[in-house]
Amino acid sequence: MSKKKVWNFIALLSAVLFILPGASLADDTAQLTQGQAGQSNITFGLRLTGGTSLLMRNDINDHMQSYNDLFDDTSYVSADSEFEMLKMGMDFGGEILINFMPNFSVGIGAGYLLAGKETAVELDVYGMYTEDWSCHPKFSAIPITFSLYYGIPVGSFMNVVLNAGVGYYLGTVDFDFYSKDTVGGGLWSEETETWSAKSNALGFHGGIDLEFGIARNLAFVIGAKGRYAKLTDLTGDLDYEFDTSYGYSGSGTEEDLTLWYFNEEAIGGKEYPFVVLSEKKPSASYISDVRKAEVNLSGIVFQAGIKVTF
Repeated sequence: MSKKKVWNFIALLSAVLFILPGASLADDTAQLTQGQAGQSNITFGLRLTGGTSLLMRNDINDHMQSYNDLFDDTSYVSADSEFEMLKMGMDFGGEILINFMPNFSVGIGAGYLLAGKETAVELDVYGMYTEDWSCHPKFSAIPITFSLYYGIPVGSFMNVVLNAGVGYYLGTVDFDFYSKDTVGGGLWSEETETWSAKSNALGFHGGIDLEFGIARNLAFVIGAKGRYAKLTDLTGDLDYEFDTSYGYSGSGTEEDLTLWYFNEEAIGGKEYPFVVLSEKKPSASYISDVRKAEVNLSGIVFQAGIKVTF
């Protein structure tokens, strides 16, 4: 997602979050003017947070680590570095809070998760030619969340808030791969593969926050939460392009492919896990344990933000 789309999403989310409480308060005012007896104890609030997420193990990292291991285990290949794993991401969210009691509230909101890393390796093969490889995996998701909050007052200006809830995650996994082989005499060939796969998943979250009152209706929030969500049944399209110094080139697109995970046996009998985007389930004598790939969004999120009470 481009920076422009991110800012458009944040602006749209903010507008929705501010408009909905106003509309609800307007309805309450209209009801009171119609002479309804009593006064509602329900109040509304707004919660905006952002932070860093530490991601758990996933199939994409296993795929990239397999290349690192394969380079180390192959005597005629020398690598100047290793592919770096994707372990951290950004996490933003906003919620409408409906406060039914002083210490109990319900939150309905949306967010945006993003994790990506570009990493590269230079290989020397047989001491005769070089290969430059670069990978750029990226995960993103928009969770629609429902959360329960229970606050425990600690002193005059601080609450300990326990929370738990569910989310529906609209996820996308992107992967860009580039390689260039260079040999003597000015000969070279290069290849680019770009694919994007989508999947939606149900997830769960829970955590603890500290709220510090800094004004009558404003609090500063810091906290942490655990999240469990996995993207499965990932399907998408693959674009590829190749070019050479000797005039051979081409490009194309393959559509409606599924992301698969499997173990592949290499020279020496050792197995390495890989992922591949393919129309059919991979099948060969040298691969095993084939299943649909998973991208794990689970992890620990450290966040900070503000809470406004209307």
